[in-house]
Amino acid sequence: MRGIFFIFIIIFSLVSCEKSVNKVATNKDIITTDYFSTATNLNTLKNVNRIKINDSLTKVSGVFNQYRVDGYINNTGQKINWWKIINTRDNNEYNAKVEYRIIDNKEKVNQFILFNNQGNYNKNSKFFSKEKLSKGENTFKYSFYTPSEYPKKNLLKKFEYFLYIDNKEVKHSDLDCIQEDSHFFVNVEAPKSNQKIIIKGLFTELFEDNNKNPGQNEIYVLDTLK
Repeated sequence: MRGIFFIFIIIFSLVSCEKSVNKVATNKDIITTDYFSTATNLNTLKNVNRIKINDSLTKVSGVFNQYRVDGYINNTGQKINWWKIINTRDNNEYNAKVEYRIIDNKEKVNQFILFNNQGNYNKNSKFFSKEKLSKGENTFKYSFYTPSEYPKKNLLKKFEYFLYIDNKEVKHSDLDCIQEDSHFFVNVEAPKSNQKIIIKGLFTELFEDNNKNPGQNEIYVLDTLK
């Protein structure tokens, strides 16, 4: 429960005052970009420091209340890559790692992981992990974690992906995911190749909560298979 307090009360308390988002029937991603926007907003940070990595990437850091915030922006000022929100006063409190992706020219929180000094809080996080199953085979297990602290009925859980070698599409597949404990997984079989294999995909989860309200989680995947 402390993870929920971290998100909804401590860091993001200003969001409820600022948001006038239209409420719709579907819950598009349980925790959306709006919930992280205040803590990662450069205009709300103090003691902001910028370090230019290259022409298209700048590292930024600053302070928001008792939190240290570190992340990256592109050459147009949009948040990209992984950001960290760290509580500097309480090592037992939950912190957050947030991945921003630019989708349709808009910032989107693609993954977020809550953690503290005891490890990750997977039940209230949204992210994917990858594991190569065998040295002899070119099969990779992709696991997808979505917030699961409260009961929900899963209606759809699938992963659609494309494989590319040398910028050429070599495979397209649309797989149903298997549920394992509180997460889902699929096995992705890739062709053997001496060249780099790129996977681009989208995991989608559709569900109903206890009140039969529909919801949706999505995780975009852009990864290298090796």
